[in-house]
Amino acid sequence: MTHLPSIITDLAIILILGSVFGLLFKFLKQPVVLGYIVAGFLAGPHFKLFPTVAPENISTWADIGVIFLLFGMGLEFSFKKMMSIGRIGGKAVLFEVVALSVFGFVIGRLIGWNTADSLLLGGMLCMSSTAIIVKAFNDMNLQKERFSSIVFGILIFEDLFAILLMVMLSTFAVSKSFEGFELFTMVTRLVFFLVIWFVAGIYLIPTFLKKVKKLLNPELLLLVSMGLCLTMVVLATKAGFSSALGAFIMGSILAETIELENIEKVINPIKDFFGAVFFVSVGMMVNPDILVENFSTMIIIAMASILGKMIFTTTGVRVAGQSVKTAMQSGFSLAQMGEFSFIIASTGMPLGVTSPDIYPIVIAASVITTFTTPYTIKLALPAYGVVESVLPKKWLARLNKTEDTAEYSKESKWGQLLLSYFGSLLVFSMICMSIFFISAMFMLPIASQFDNKTFGLLLFSLISIVFISPFLIGMIHNRGKQSLLFLSLWSANKNNKLLLTAMIGFRYMLALSFLFMIVRVYWNISPFLLVVIALIVFAFIFQSKGLQKRYWKLESRFVKNFNQRQIEERMKKAEKDGHPMSDLDNIHWIDNHLYITTYSVQNGGVCHNKTLKELNLRMKYDVIVVAVSRNGEQIVFPDGDFSIQADDILLVIGLIQNLKEATIDYKGIDLNYDDVRTLHEFTQQQQADPKSTIKCMTFIVGKDSSWIGKSLYDAQLNKKTNCIVVGIERDDIPIPNPSSHIKFKSNDMVWVMGDDKSLYKLLESNYFE
Repeated sequence: MTHLPSIITDLAIILILGSVFGLLFKFLKQPVVLGYIVAGFLAGPHFKLFPTVAPENISTWADIGVIFLLFGMGLEFSFKKMMSIGRIGGKAVLFEVVALSVFGFVIGRLIGWNTADSLLLGGMLCMSSTAIIVKAFNDMNLQKERFSSIVFGILIFEDLFAILLMVMLSTFAVSKSFEGFELFTMVTRLVFFLVIWFVAGIYLIPTFLKKVKKLLNPELLLLVSMGLCLTMVVLATKAGFSSALGAFIMGSILAETIELENIEKVINPIKDFFGAVFFVSVGMMVNPDILVENFSTMIIIAMASILGKMIFTTTGVRVAGQSVKTAMQSGFSLAQMGEFSFIIASTGMPLGVTSPDIYPIVIAASVITTFTTPYTIKLALPAYGVVESVLPKKWLARLNKTEDTAEYSKESKWGQLLLSYFGSLLVFSMICMSIFFISAMFMLPIASQFDNKTFGLLLFSLISIVFISPFLIGMIHNRGKQSLLFLSLWSANKNNKLLLTAMIGFRYMLALSFLFMIVRVYWNISPFLLVVIALIVFAFIFQSKGLQKRYWKLESRFVKNFNQRQIEERMKKAEKDGHPMSDLDNIHWIDNHLYITTYSVQNGGVCHNKTLKELNLRMKYDVIVVAVSRNGEQIVFPDGDFSIQADDILLVIGLIQNLKEATIDYKGIDLNYDDVRTLHEFTQQQQADPKSTIKCMTFIVGKDSSWIGKSLYDAQLNKKTNCIVVGIERDDIPIPNPSSHIKFKSNDMVWVMGDDKSLYKLLESNYFE
């Protein structure tokens, strides 16, 4: 008789029972997930009516199910959406997590649970169910309601908290404590892992998928996606984190690619399959004896979840600046324990972090809250009616008055600058640390094996310096909005200059310290000589135009990959409408690194009575004079013979460092710090203002364009159409203020400025097509 492995027999039992009870619950208009849990309960070792699954195989199916479930969640995750609702969702979840964690811990201790179980209960109370909420919102037609976007924003942050909690469980399983140093080490390792693999993934994977797009059929796309997912699972596990974390990270990286829809199409059946297997395995681990013994505990936890979410999530949304009505609708919608509670409990039990009894109790409590969710959502408005009738009108008005202002109010400039400053330093520091570790652990041993050891050390030290140099340049320079905030604060108050100068100095010192570490890896020399060498190399790096262009290319490619889906959508829309991409979406390097501002010309200064040709701003500083305002009139794109007079206002465009440098060398022209804008911001303002005379559009050079092979000088764009080219992006390399000798190539993205008539003339002439 042929032997059939038990795992196949078990799979047959799981699928048959899952199908039967899934159909039954679908017929009853209940969540299918509950049917899978019931099926697992009947197939588990604690119920003998049906053939049971072997206990040793249950955890295997649960592990596989978690991987694919988290991979699917990652595909639905959006960093951009998280950033767009970050202020509301972040504040609400921060309050919710702190309050519910304390609340859950107190409830756990009151019912007699130990410290670890009580802490875990607090974390699990913070988890809501995306699947249940989506179903309830669809059934009640609430998708377009104001509070629904807040609810889904909160769910994103809850998912992130759940990932962090799972990592903490793994750490606790090893150290058996949450002492300060272990917790700090764990968080540092987690941040390092997330930053490095997210940056590397966004930089490499979208480009790879784009290059092999023509070769990808559904079969190969499935293999590539699954291979990437499981590779990240292995890397996360090797790094000491959970497999679920690796699956979620890879899913979130692939979510930013243009292949997302195709990936979801081929992955969804597998995700649904293993998701069903996971929830069936969840039901298998439910011990009915424990439920009977702890029935009152189960009810208490279910009530704690419902009431806790109603109270603390509502308060959190209110703290984030929303009205009482919106806050209550959000809090009442989230009043359930979600799938992540199962995953966290199933992760903690095999590690020995939690008691076996907690698992079935949490599942049963979650099932109860699943059934109550539609009713809690409906209860929100009547509950608000009671609050409205009970509270004095003055109190209610005071609670609601910040709704509009809070939504659109901006953080302080200092807050925005510090967040951007330390965020960029964190990313670049992590990248530099990874290069340092690679140099010390892999490259140094290879260099030491050379017959001529000095040559080997010199070769690999130079390689390490070349690799780290672009990121040191990135660490030093302000970018995008950070530059605007810095300039604004610098000019706003003299007292700001000391702290801003210290921030600049700290960046330089940090960059120099990483260079010092790299040199120290290879050369065991005196500290004085080491510092001298590091300073010489440091000076060379920041004088090198080639390294600066290399960094621009790296950053431009990352930005382009991160915004790949938006760029693709915009290009399709432009192609469909037959128009250039004039609606800049803040997704290109040039949009955020070219700045437009004004110079005020002082009487008696160096520039007074000088022609633009004599000033030579474009050749010396890469600064383009777009227009000159004089006595209420505006002269657009003045020629080289135009003479500058006192009180003229020059509208100029260039890189921020070049704009500042020109005002230092030319006394008598003042940079108006309050008027500094990125090209993206300028374009948005001009498009919104019907009276504006200057606009910017983006064109793509077509494959059959007559421009291909022609230089800017040959094209004579300025003379023929009175427009100027302010930037070109070619093969991910940004070229701000391109030279007149640069020749156009197919697929070049060209930024052109001009007045309405000039741009319309350019558009009608089909220059780029």
